This record gives sequence, C-alpha cells and structure tokens, in this order.
Amino acid sequence: MNKINEDFNIIGSYLKEKLKLNNFPYRMECYDISHIQGTNTVASMVTFINGLSKKSEYKKFKIKTTEGKPDDFLSMKEVLTRRLSRLGQKGWDKPDLIIIDGGKGQLSSVMKVVENMEIKDIDFVSLAKRQEEVFLPHKSNSIMLPRESSALFLIQRIRDEAHRFAITYHRKLRSKDISAKS
Repeated sequence: MNKINEDFNIIGSYLKEKLKLNNFPYRMECYDISHIQGTNTVASMVTFINGLSKKSEYKKFKIKTTEGKPDDFLSMKEVLTRRLSRLGQKGWDKPDLIIIDGGKGQLSSVMKVVENMEIKDIDFVSLAKRQEEVFLPHKSNSIMLPRESSALFLIQRIRDEAHRFAITYHRKLRSKDISAKS
C-alpha cells in the first residue's frame, strides 16, 4: 500500500467514525450551486476517490427549475434528483458519501429527495463554510471536526473544488450570455 492510501485509510476511518457514516468514504462526491441573483444557475459535482480528485468524473449541470429566482434549496434538490436518478448508469458510479456545500437547510432539502427516491446506501453530510460545521441528516446539532485535522482539510478541499468548478462553469455561461447580447 502506498503512502497516500495509508493516509487516506486513516482519514477515511476517522471520517466514518466521527460522522457516523455507514460506508467507508472511498468515493466522495460534492455538490455546489453558483448563480448571480438566480441567473445562469449551475451546479457542480466533483468526485474524489481514495482522497484524490478524479477530474474525469466531474460533472456540470444547468439548473432548469429556478431561472430568474435565487433558490439554492430548490437548485440542490434538482441536481441531486438528476444525479441520483442516474445511479447504475455508465459513468455514474454510486458514491459512498455525498457532501453538500451548505448548511442544515441545503442538507434537509436534499434528504427529501433521498427519502422520496428511497436511497438507503449512500451517506450524506453538508459542510457550512462560516464555521466549517458538518451537518448530518436529521440531527439538529452540527459536528465540529478539529480545525487542524486532516479529515476537515480533506472535506474542505473537496468542497472548495466543487465551489471552484461551479464558479468556473457559471462564469463561462455568463460570458456566453453577455457575448450573445452584445
């Protein structure tokens, strides 16, 4: 086993224990929404396998249900509905853990989708940026991982990558939109 795998086994085990996950988080996906006042709303999905980004499995989504009105909860519901409906299709492997960029509200909106689709074998958490709180489904209190922990650093890196990917896609669409109007 190489050094990265040994390190990830320790970090993954720590995450599994501290976040009360059912699965070891080998395959993690993170989702973020990007828009400006509800225009050109997009979502990103980034994939990390064994703690490393797998850029060939990143996905972009144009949000269709919220154009013109900023609604991150509805946008997150749409993207997770679209994603989870593709489970088992080629190029859409099942994640062990899905991380939502946001707080308790974003996670609650996603869990309604999960429950409606009767998904039981994927773990879900959200990471709120303000205090780097981790929220678990159906729990009122957040979990605070130690500020200097490798586990917190990893999920922050995954969340930040989802944010970067979403913003990049949003800027591209906005630039096309501006060019088309000029």
